[in-house]
Amino acid sequence: MSAKKKKNETVEEPVVSYATRSIRVFTSQEEQANFELEEMAKLSSIEILQQMRKLINLAYGMHGYDPSKLPQQHTIKIVKKQE
Repeated sequence: MSAKKKKNETVEEPVVSYATRSIRVFTSQEEQANFELEEMAKLSSIEILQQMRKLINLAYGMHGYDPSKLPQQHTIKIVKKQE
């Protein structure tokens, strides 16, 4: 490509993804806490668990979390401590 053609090219970014982001200023910590509680109340239990899993993965440096490939069955095994 020539330099002239590169100047005329534009990069189109997804404007929709930026539209939902905004900066919110709180006048007190109580106001912030109430806002966060209201936002959490809007989420389903699955969404809350998915967010928690992402935070756990981030805290422990685990990568590759894919919510679409979660195990369907969970088992808990209780082992009696031998003395």
